[in-house]
Amino acid sequence: MTAALTVATPAATQQARHWTLEDQLSIPEVGGLSISADGHSAFYVVRVADVASRRMVAVLRRVELESGATRDILRAQWIDQLHRIPGEDAWSARIDKGDGVQLYRIEMDDSITPLIVHPATAIFGDTEGAVYPGYGHAPLATGVRAHDWSPDGKRLFYVVLDAAPQATGVRHGEDVVIERARRRAPGTATASIYLRSEGRDTLIATRPNNDITTFFERNFVRWTSDAVLFNVTDVDPEGRSRVVTMAWSFAAKTARVLDTLAESAQAIGPLGGQLSSEGYGDRRELVEAMTGGARHSYGHLPFALDGRAASGVRSADGKRSIVGVRMLDNPRFGLIVLEPGRLRTIGGAFSLNDCDFTISLSKGACIAQSQTQPPAIAEIDVVSGRIRPVASVSPRHERLSSLRVEPRTWTNRHGNKATGYIIWPRRYVAGQRYPAIVITHGTDADERFANRENQWEYPAQLFAERGYVVLLINEPSARENAEVWAARLAWRNETKAVAPETMRQLIWLNGVASYEDAVMELVGTGVIDQARVGIAGYSRGSQMVNVTITNSSLFRAASSGDGGYLEPAFYPDVSGSYDAVFGGPPTDPVALMHYRRLSPSLRADKVCGAVLQQVAAPLVPSIDFHTALRKAGVPAELSLYPGDDAASDETHIFHIPSNRLGAMQENIAWFDYWLLGERDPNSPYADRYTVWDKMRDEAPRHCGTPLPLKN
Repeated sequence: MTAALTVATPAATQQARHWTLEDQLSIPEVGGLSISADGHSAFYVVRVADVASRRMVAVLRRVELESGATRDILRAQWIDQLHRIPGEDAWSARIDKGDGVQLYRIEMDDSITPLIVHPATAIFGDTEGAVYPGYGHAPLATGVRAHDWSPDGKRLFYVVLDAAPQATGVRHGEDVVIERARRRAPGTATASIYLRSEGRDTLIATRPNNDITTFFERNFVRWTSDAVLFNVTDVDPEGRSRVVTMAWSFAAKTARVLDTLAESAQAIGPLGGQLSSEGYGDRRELVEAMTGGARHSYGHLPFALDGRAASGVRSADGKRSIVGVRMLDNPRFGLIVLEPGRLRTIGGAFSLNDCDFTISLSKGACIAQSQTQPPAIAEIDVVSGRIRPVASVSPRHERLSSLRVEPRTWTNRHGNKATGYIIWPRRYVAGQRYPAIVITHGTDADERFANRENQWEYPAQLFAERGYVVLLINEPSARENAEVWAARLAWRNETKAVAPETMRQLIWLNGVASYEDAVMELVGTGVIDQARVGIAGYSRGSQMVNVTITNSSLFRAASSGDGGYLEPAFYPDVSGSYDAVFGGPPTDPVALMHYRRLSPSLRADKVCGAVLQQVAAPLVPSIDFHTALRKAGVPAELSLYPGDDAASDETHIFHIPSNRLGAMQENIAWFDYWLLGERDPNSPYADRYTVWDKMRDEAPRHCGTPLPLKN
């Protein structure tokens, strides 16, 4: 069912305004939504930037689905894993209220009481003594790492952590090699997995620090009538890491390895089988595989299963299943409802994310959003397919005058498709050419509102307000065809099944072709000024930016966020991955040929644009690329953003509001200078203009003369 998304709020009646930096910084990040058993209310968690405290803070909110009335229940350093407790009018969640991350119970009267409290000695974050790095958050002292309820709510599976004493003595071999990429002294911990039943806590497993499945909350807990199943990382007889399924028997009170080929996801269809999306291209076959090998096909459909819309749920009577999907053309999230002999979709021109449903699967609640619509709580009538917007998550952003955003699918010169969006300048005039910026991060350009997973600290909407054409471009899908999929599998599984030259073409240069061809299409229609094109991306996007700027003469400015993969110096840290990509270490003469064709630092003399790198930590790969660029005379800036204190670093997804604001301001100054020839005396980066002037004047002219600067 297709529906328009409008949320009636007092804010929406006020005069619309244009995007500002403060709007970019204050975009809410919704994580976790849970509906009450009666379907009358829902709780959800949102993270917002708190400039005063220099932190992202988590807010637990309750919304009444009939009226839309919303109230904040709690503000805390951290809130996640919000679950309705089966059989009760209560919820559980991991919360840091100042004594580390613990497990709490949330009642219908909004009271919050401890469920599991454990000494918070293990730390997650980019800081001294951390067990593992953080992902977009300040260092978190952690007592409880994960939890899950049995379907009847009578048993609780949970994981607690205990920091281990710092190892002493001499270390050897690989234990020393891994230190080269570490800027901070790491901590270690053990994980204890417990089962609570009838008020008693039973230790069912103890896991070491290298069990990343347990330490990263990926146990994928499943319940049967006589056991609880959970995944852990183990080591096979050849010493290779693998994920296995453990089973704890309620009767025997013992744990055993149940399966060495662990499941990693589960969506159950109405026939009781496992659902999956198979095949390649624009349509995927939805298949339900039953125990014993029987298979049922629901046809070839224009979407693929995706848990970011909803995890797979099945009604108690087995007559209805609901799973989340992502459309393959204009990438947006929605739902499919499977009933005997019937398949139907629920969605529209917007995305439905983080959906949750009542036990009967007759009613649900989702986060509804799009490229132009800020996130809102929406009520779902599963029977009719009706979507009713209930309450805005961010009234501030409802007051914004929407920019024109157009979904596009580009087919590059190799016949491979890339989806994405054009954000048009606010005051676009047909026939006038505009500067352009490509922003890329894997396949995260979709119908989510100003999604930081895609645009990081590249303020796409503000760029459009400032007169840029912004292209949010996904890479060609890994499932584009069998050849691309084979290359992706070889990379992921660290095998040499695909030749390095083929890997280079299919995984990296294929994307470069998509960016170039998308830009040139708009150059050809008179929209983009070919002399004023930039590109930006972080993480996987940083890989693509670095490869693009060293293989294409089209882009005159680039911003690369916290990357460095593909640099030769990184080999000892990711040797298996590099063996798959390059065929071996850079000391191997045959493999070195492939490094020279792909590694950005070894192609620095090919660069035709100015390169900014913004990093969370001063790691060798980024430094090597910067050094090579400057040695080649290429204008280059390397900016290190600070951590919370002297003993910590910023995280890969920036979490410190002042850093986020500064990174956006630097990107604006960088692209304005190199693409427009403009300088802003009020920019916090105005003192860098003299440095950029010098680099500009000394840059080689093999790609043409830079634009004249404006006074």
